Amino acid sequence: MFIRSTDKPNAESITRPNMSQPYTKFFVLDFEATCDNGAHLLKPQEIIEFPCILVELNTAKGGFEVVSIFHSYVKPIIHTVLTEYCTQLTGITQDMVSNSPPFDDVFFNFCNWHKDHTNMGKEKSIIVTSGNWDIGNMFIEQCKLFPSTIKIPEFMCTWINIKKLFALTMGQYPLGIKSMLKTTNSKQFGNIHNGIDDCVNIITIMNQLSQRGCVFQATNKIISV
Repeated sequence: MFIRSTDKPNAESITRPNMSQPYTKFFVLDFEATCDNGAHLLKPQEIIEFPCILVELNTAKGGFEVVSIFHSYVKPIIHTVLTEYCTQLTGITQDMVSNSPPFDDVFFNFCNWHKDHTNMGKEKSIIVTSGNWDIGNMFIEQCKLFPSTIKIPEFMCTWINIKKLFALTMGQYPLGIKSMLKTTNSKQFGNIHNGIDDCVNIITIMNQLSQRGCVFQATNKIISV
């Protein structure tokens, strides 16, 4: 069983510009999953897009720089046919998932990519998401579908919920990516609910927070009990 434990950093420590950043690399992640509209909720949901953009903070240039990109669609194993609503929402078609590997294979490739870019995990890195759903809910539930092939690695157990840092830096808790972009007068890239586009938009928000002196420290973690 897994429970979420939320760290509540002090607002002053989040926005003090002279504080050093606790992490050197940030893996910005935004899953998309099977879904349906209204009362026809799919259970369990399954991840169908696995995008992640690795960025590093370049203080000299005043922003985050893209280092590498991991992106794969994922074949669902339970609800194998996407609903019309899901395709309309995410832009992901049946062919995209049918011709893709299952989640355990995708996650294996992701872990190797992560290892390659963190010196076998020795560099200080952290996952960044918009909200807690991606890791605290969807990722955990997805792993339960592959009990014999997936063991949750330590680096997936701690993350930054950018909404929390946004609230501490800007003084208001945001509804989502759109509202954070609007508040910071930032232009939206691509489409919301497109995983890789959402990652780009999260990085834009991170740049805005960085300019305001935000210290990017962990906000949430998974505890195995």
